[in-house]
Amino acid sequence: MFIARIVIGICVVLTHSNNTWSQQYTSPATPCSSLLCPASNDSCAMMQGSLNGTSSFQAIPELTSLPTHLGGGLPQIYHNPIPTIPVNPSLLVVPQPRVIGVAPHSCVNCDNGCHDPCASHGNNPCGGLLGGVELIWIRPNFDQNVAMVVDPPIGNKSVPFEYGYRLSPRVWLGWQNRGGTGIRATYFQIDEAADSESITAVAGATPVYLFVYGAGGNLSRNAYANTGQTLTSNHALKLNSLDLEATQLHCWRQSRAIFGLGVRIANIQQTMRAEAFTPGGTLEEAVGNQLDFSGAGPTVSAQLSRGIGASRFGFFASTRASLLMSETEQRIYEMKGAYTTELEDIAIQRKILSNFELGLGLQFAQPLGRMAVLSVRVGCECQVWFDTGGPVDSRSNLGFDGITLAMGVNY
Repeated sequence: MFIARIVIGICVVLTHSNNTWSQQYTSPATPCSSLLCPASNDSCAMMQGSLNGTSSFQAIPELTSLPTHLGGGLPQIYHNPIPTIPVNPSLLVVPQPRVIGVAPHSCVNCDNGCHDPCASHGNNPCGGLLGGVELIWIRPNFDQNVAMVVDPPIGNKSVPFEYGYRLSPRVWLGWQNRGGTGIRATYFQIDEAADSESITAVAGATPVYLFVYGAGGNLSRNAYANTGQTLTSNHALKLNSLDLEATQLHCWRQSRAIFGLGVRIANIQQTMRAEAFTPGGTLEEAVGNQLDFSGAGPTVSAQLSRGIGASRFGFFASTRASLLMSETEQRIYEMKGAYTTELEDIAIQRKILSNFELGLGLQFAQPLGRMAVLSVRVGCECQVWFDTGGPVDSRSNLGFDGITLAMGVNY
């Protein structure tokens, strides 16, 4: 009987030595708990290293003596189980970087995140108010820029009005939503006067005179200064324009564009007067031309910009085109013989006038906190207003050229 028990015990040992037991554990609080690594701290270190690179692991089996319940207390030896532990992904926390400031091309968060891909182009991603002011050193130009004509015996000499660069403002105010759709109002004003021109008629350079034409050349008035007399001419210009537009922002890569569609309302006033004085200073003759243009019509605009690398600097281009249904009132005044004769002609013309503008330059964008962006632009601008009239007629083209300095804020 004793021998039979020994044989049975040996068979049990041999049978269990060929088996492998496995247990599953999910999301343990501590991977190196005594439950998983009851026999060796070295096994814990190996398990800990396995967790860093894979989602499951197998521990190296170790022999452990366990008490037997078979007769006589004969020890039985078991292999340690080989656990397979799937790792819960929620336990693997990837540290997120903290935002310390706003980088040149970072996205400013609003509510639940960034909604505008144009934040890297100096735009407020959360939408809101926008506005700015632009200072333009601008000079007018005319097709028929004539202050007076000197008529010597051979050949004539035309003397033009001289306009310098004067400061003129442009302001804009608008609103834009997160999707880039908005509204904008832009106001532009010019109020300039040319330098006064004065010439005294002398022998060999006489007469000195000026003609004014109206109604497409069908009206004509003049003032003459003969030998010893002096002809003096002056011209002044005022222009006001208001643009009311719906706008849409589009971006791609480092480029940004704002397209506008709306209506332009414009008014242009021109006043010219030439006077001939006797050597004693008495006013002898005079001629005047007063033009008052008012119009309104559709306008389209585009503002394009592109960043330079990863810097806050970039290029910009702006353009606008308008068609204005207009009415021009021209008043031509003539006086002869020291007020013995005075005449006034009035011509009212209705026409469609076109306008085109183009600007180019450099810009700089600077974030102000988390919800505003300051932009500064410097460049050049040209404008042309077709068929608006000039100092001596109602059909000349009016042009402007100038240097611009603009500062705006998106908030």
